[in-house]
Amino acid sequence: MTGDREEDGAGRLDIIRAHAGPVIGVIGLAAWLALLWFMFGDVL
Repeated sequence: MTGDREEDGAGRLDIIRAHAGPVIGVIGLAAWLALLWFMFGDVL
């Protein structure tokens, strides 16, 4: 039984690692767009 639990934990960790890149990318894109908005909002 302990082996099954360890596999579940490793599976969840792999899922988190797989989705971490796109999440960080979306956050970075939103921050970059906010930066452009605050810098050039009056011009646009």
